Amino acid sequence: MSRNFSITLIIVLLASLFITNPALAAKSYYAERFDVQLDIQENGSMIVTETVEFRFEGDPFTFAFREISANETDGVTFLDASMDGVPMPEGTQAGQVEVEAGNPLKVTWHFPATSDASRVFTVRYRVDGVIRKGDADTLIWRAIPEDHDYSIVTSSIILTYPQKATLLEDPHLNHDFETGSTDAGILLTASGLGEDEDLILTASFAADSLTTTVPQWQTQKEQADATTAKALPVGFLAGIVTLILGGFGLFTYARTNARDPNISDVTSTPNPPSNLAPALVGALTKQANGFMGTIFDLAGRGILEIQEEKGSWGTTNYILVKKEPTASLNLHEQGLLSAIFKADDSQVNMSEISTRLGMNSKLFDEPLEKELIHRKWLDPERKLTHKKLVASGLIAMFLSLAVFVASLILGSGFGRDVNMAMVFAGMVGVSAAVFFISIAVFIYSATYSVLTPEGEEQAVRWKGFQEYIKQVSKGKEPAIRPDFFEKYLAYAAVFGLGESWAKYFQKMGDIPLPIWFHATAGSNNDFGAIVAVMSASDTSSASGGSGSSAGASGGGSSGAG
Repeated sequence: MSRNFSITLIIVLLASLFITNPALAAKSYYAERFDVQLDIQENGSMIVTETVEFRFEGDPFTFAFREISANETDGVTFLDASMDGVPMPEGTQAGQVEVEAGNPLKVTWHFPATSDASRVFTVRYRVDGVIRKGDADTLIWRAIPEDHDYSIVTSSIILTYPQKATLLEDPHLNHDFETGSTDAGILLTASGLGEDEDLILTASFAADSLTTTVPQWQTQKEQADATTAKALPVGFLAGIVTLILGGFGLFTYARTNARDPNISDVTSTPNPPSNLAPALVGALTKQANGFMGTIFDLAGRGILEIQEEKGSWGTTNYILVKKEPTASLNLHEQGLLSAIFKADDSQVNMSEISTRLGMNSKLFDEPLEKELIHRKWLDPERKLTHKKLVASGLIAMFLSLAVFVASLILGSGFGRDVNMAMVFAGMVGVSAAVFFISIAVFIYSATYSVLTPEGEEQAVRWKGFQEYIKQVSKGKEPAIRPDFFEKYLAYAAVFGLGESWAKYFQKMGDIPLPIWFHATAGSNNDFGAIVAVMSASDTSSASGGSGSSAGASGGGSSGAG
């Protein structure tokens, strides 16, 4: 009854998605036209009149908005707005226009719910400091904003300017357009604009024929560029010097702490160097899956079992079952069992093992470390040094990033003060160099061995056996005997080669499943099940172990909803 109800509920939910989605998708709009009139004034400012005719379809719309960027201008001032030719008073109710001054200037038209109809929205505003000074008086204006989630059927841009101004060349757009003239001024038209596709108008006039005043934003930008040009060499020099000194210091430290243990080269060997516990092998060879090797080793010794179970929706679960120990366990083995099995629990889903061990990693890691020290394979002083190296790298990295960002932000506020700009440029250079030095510290710490010379020799021997396991798994080396599968399974898991090791023996055929693995009834002891288990073991690990042209004034965004 419960299962039938669940299936019915799922079907209803899925059906509701298909039923509601078309309704949601029915609300849409586009601009039948987006017309802009640009009237350049005698003082170099400009009056802009934008007229957008939206076609609303589907669910009702109640507002339209326009955000006008004041970047690369001396300011934008709202003048008035209307809808369908009717002027609108300021306010937030239907039939009113809401105005928020600032950068950007935001204008929002509020109107009664409208669907399957067209409305015309007009806004008029003044822009100061819009004429760029140089070899010519230049207007570069983003007439259609770069951010709009609707298409535009057609756009007409009309440009007027004072009679005293001398036009050097015909104005043009960054889009296919047609040009003409009207009584109102020069007309440029474009059509078929997609979402987020802008229109930038460029018009050049003879120098000083429009205005003799340089815009404040341009003056500030030129001063900032000049200051930056003077400060950059300081930052670059500071960075290079810091990098050289830091690199030399790290090199000297590495030379001072270097050792030559006269370790043999790694050579493939078909036999394990000893009967060392898999977890110790993992610690010696820096493998993250030492705990998985321990699990398979304990299973082979009759202390653990793996049971295959069918889950819901056709999934398969692998359950790790704890048996009564028949032999003494090492401290790290006891710690592993305590970490992954809760009190009074005798089984756990294998998908939960990594999480549980991650929360209780000390129970497994600390006994391992003590045993390595007892065997004189791990040097506690070098381990402490390794921790200090990692901590130093982390501190240096985060501090350098913080100083770098802070220096960039604070330095940008000193566009006219060359001395302060140099100071912050130097801080940027030094922090950038320290960041790269911290990366070098991490790389060095990764190669810094915490093992004693005897431990290094043991690690090389086991790496040779690891190479043999890898070659067998790739089919480049014969396994010699079928019983090698289970015999070396724990070590294959330690080396992260469990899946490929199992697949190799699966191809050989006639390999029995381990007695500690219990497949589901009716599976005919399919060897693919143990392949799946080994695949999961390899991936387990515990925590312990449209382009717009740049440089245009104006722009912003536009839309409705």
